[in-house]
Amino acid sequence: MKKKKVGAFIGKFYPPHIGHLSVIDNMVNKLDKLYIIISKNDIRNKTVLGDFKYLNAGLIKRWFKKHYKDNPKIFVEIFDESNLKPYPEDLDKWTKKFKDKFNDVNIKIADGSYRDFNEKYFKEYEFWAIDRDVIPIHSTQIRNNISENLKYIIPEAQGYYKRVLAKNK
Repeated sequence: MKKKKVGAFIGKFYPPHIGHLSVIDNMVNKLDKLYIIISKNDIRNKTVLGDFKYLNAGLIKRWFKKHYKDNPKIFVEIFDESNLKPYPEDLDKWTKKFKDKFNDVNIKIADGSYRDFNEKYFKEYEFWAIDRDVIPIHSTQIRNNISENLKYIIPEAQGYYKRVLAKNK
């Protein structure tokens, strides 16, 4: 029997944008199953994001689930890292927790800068590198100027950001 190809695309998705959708849409057709895994660490996220409106991982999950509601190959999950020390500490614990929770995954999907990490901690997995620049926008750019970059945020989340921007005027 042919082994199923099960991929994992992990990120904070702060905010989820069309670059993420491009990766997902490109990869899902090559897989039997794809997990979109939202990395949740409330302490890290509040520290890293500064003035950016804090997003709940559950809200991001709802946006992705709504976007992909008609695709039975896509599963959206939250991976709670709150009890782990921030990257790059606790990588052994993070890896074990990931493998325990997503024990059917055999392909990790990330940009090429994560290749060494995956080759060290996920030797038994395939690693599929993505080109982050196919869609020339990154979450940091969006966070730095939401109003100018609103068009890049996934459609399911745009209403939320329009309301946030309206409140801040």
